Amino acid sequence: MNVDALIAYVMNTPLSWIIITLSAYKIGIIIYEKTGKHALLQPIVIAYVIMLPILIVAQIPYKQYFESVSILHFFLGPATVALALPLYKNLKLIQSYFLPILITLAFGGIFTILSAVAILWLFGASKITMLSMTTKSVTAPITLITAHDIGANAALAIGFVVITGLLGALFGTFIFKLLKIKHDAAKGFALGLISHAVGTARAFEISENAAAFSALAMGLIGVFIAVLLPIVIGFL
Repeated sequence: MNVDALIAYVMNTPLSWIIITLSAYKIGIIIYEKTGKHALLQPIVIAYVIMLPILIVAQIPYKQYFESVSILHFFLGPATVALALPLYKNLKLIQSYFLPILITLAFGGIFTILSAVAILWLFGASKITMLSMTTKSVTAPITLITAHDIGANAALAIGFVVITGLLGALFGTFIFKLLKIKHDAAKGFALGLISHAVGTARAFEISENAAAFSALAMGLIGVFIAVLLPIVIGFL
């Protein structure tokens, strides 16, 4: 087997991409911790900066890469369920904010969809692009299912999910300072509502209370959109 054939074999082996992806994320964690956990150097941001050039140089289509690391997507489900632990530990605190949670979920969930779709509509985006944007604040496992149900482009929808999560993690802390938001529950719920799992990872760094409310928001908005969005789209 010559060198070119060996490289082609390695680049087309799913295990290779799993190892490369996990290594990129590990490098991201190291850089993040070495720089004092700077908001702009989130591990997932570093991982994307590393992975994109590699995929471009290797000329690997996104679909092929996505299928190669499907095992990682599978474990997103159990990882999401595991977030129930901080919820359980803060159950009494969550119960005390039951009404504000419902109001924020309804208004925040609807606004985050309508505002994004409205911007796309103003710029003349296609219907499928706007449909793909509607799941931007939902964690990836739910996005994949919901995108299929509403006729959206799953790959594009996942792309919007990633971008939304990154923006939330990068600028969430800055916005909290700008608006003088000091309550950990409010910070956590906002991060989970808008930036799903990436925002929740950021919330864990704030406090356990923030993590609990972020996990709650991520779960609720996931159910909210997964159940209601196909129904609403069906009537349009």
